[in-house]
Amino acid sequence: MNERQGLYADPMIYDILHSPGTALEVTAFERVEVFFAKGVLQEDRLWFEPACGTGRYLRVAAGRGRRVAGFDLDFGQIEYARGRMKGGGFDRPFQFFKSDMRDFLADSMAGGLAKKSVDFAFNPVNSIRHLENDQEVLDHLNQMSEILCPGAVYLVGISLTDYNWLFPEEDVWEGTRGRCKVSQLINFLPPEPGTERARIETAISHLTVTRPRGEDHFDDSYGLRTYDKNQWLELVGRSRLNHGGSFDAWGKELKQRVLPYQLEVLVG
Repeated sequence: MNERQGLYADPMIYDILHSPGTALEVTAFERVEVFFAKGVLQEDRLWFEPACGTGRYLRVAAGRGRRVAGFDLDFGQIEYARGRMKGGGFDRPFQFFKSDMRDFLADSMAGGLAKKSVDFAFNPVNSIRHLENDQEVLDHLNQMSEILCPGAVYLVGISLTDYNWLFPEEDVWEGTRGRCKVSQLINFLPPEPGTERARIETAISHLTVTRPRGEDHFDDSYGLRTYDKNQWLELVGRSRLNHGGSFDAWGKELKQRVLPYQLEVLVG
């Protein structure tokens, strides 16, 4: 068995695994965007994604007429994202740069993004939960407030925790491209109240990559910061962004419901 060096060991494998369903997710983002725009949207609006990985969402958005920009902490992911965009023949401008969610504003300016220039931003699939504490999230949200146009939406995809209902979970992801199949089995171990892991959910990943030459296996584990609804709203309330509402994964408004995974709207 090979020793995996993090989830980003191979950008192509990451992209194959996570690309299925991306277009449907982008459609849900568009529904939320239209809901808050309250009018006709211009085609060339700038979409921005922190922690964009291989740029799969931004590729779809660019194909639908948006200008796109994003950053990731991993340079290999950024290089892959740039290559896919260049090879895709997109005629809209795009910008990818290396940076950290905790401190990206200066890199954004150096990369050509002006303050108050982003029309719509998103950070799905619990990426924000990789930030380790409240201060890191506040630093991130406050920098997002600097780059969003007035009234622009920042869409955060997050799984909120019910501390009265904690149990292990398991999830399976699969993707295929050509003769390469990638599957990921993830076990989620809940936080442990009363311990130093009271706000940490542990994810244990086993990745299987099947090619004509054979099968490779990669293991990894990481922690995700947990929030219940009140913890999340209290934290957003301390930031320079306003909570604008909650939506399901299809872009439909939730009102007061809490789902296993939902889209949280923060407004600049």
